[in-house]
Amino acid sequence: MQICQCPANASLTTIPAVACAENFGQIQKIAFQRLTLADGTKNSFTAGDTTAIKKLAAWTAKMAATNGSKIVVSPFVQAPTVEPGDARTFGGGNDTLGGVEINIGRNPTPFSGVFRSTPQSVIKIMKELQCEAIAGNLGVFLFDENGAIAAIQDQTTATTFYPIPIRSLFISDKGFGGLEAPDSNNISWQFLPNYSDNLAIVVPDDFNPLTDLVPAT
Repeated sequence: MQICQCPANASLTTIPAVACAENFGQIQKIAFQRLTLADGTKNSFTAGDTTAIKKLAAWTAKMAATNGSKIVVSPFVQAPTVEPGDARTFGGGNDTLGGVEINIGRNPTPFSGVFRSTPQSVIKIMKELQCEAIAGNLGVFLFDENGAIAAIQDQTTATTFYPIPIRSLFISDKGFGGLEAPDSNNISWQFLPNYSDNLAIVVPDDFNPLTDLVPAT
C-alpha cells in the first residue's frame, strides 16, 4: 500500500504553480547502465565540467568504461509505447462501505517498442541485458527525437542524475515481415510504481545523443 505520513501535516502541502509545460517527445534510443557498481555505489552523472550529464565527454567516458559503470546504447527503437500503471484496488460490492473500492497502490508502468531490420548479432548481445534486469541491477536513460535525456534527478543534489530502474526486460526473437513489413524484434520492460516521481528531462550542452553516442564498430 502507499506509505502516507502519519500524523499528517498541519495543512495540505502547497501545489507549485505550473511555470512551464513539461513534455518528453518520442523515445528513439535507449541507454542501459547498471544501477550500482560491485561495491554498491550508485552509478550517476555528477556535477562538473566533464562529468555532468549534459556533457559529451561524460557519456563518452562511460561508454568506454570497462567496469560496472559502462553505458551501452541501443539501435533506434520504433513504435515506443508507455502505458502508465493503473490503480491497484481492493473491495467493491459488499466487501467495502458503499461498494466503493479502496486504492491500495499502483501497478508498474510497461514500456514496449520494436527494433526493425536489426542484425540478429546485435539482438543477441542485447538479450544479455535480460540477465542484468533479472538481478534487479539495470536502468535506462531515454533519448527523445529532440535529443533530450530522461533520467532520475537526485533530490538533495539537483545536478546528480541516475538511470531509471527497470524490471522484467524482454527482447524477442526475430519476426519476419514478409512482403508487407520489415523484419523486427520486440523489446519490453516495466518501470516500478512511482518511477517518475523524480524524473527529469535534461537538454545536453554540446551533443545530440541520437547521433553522437555511437559505439565503436
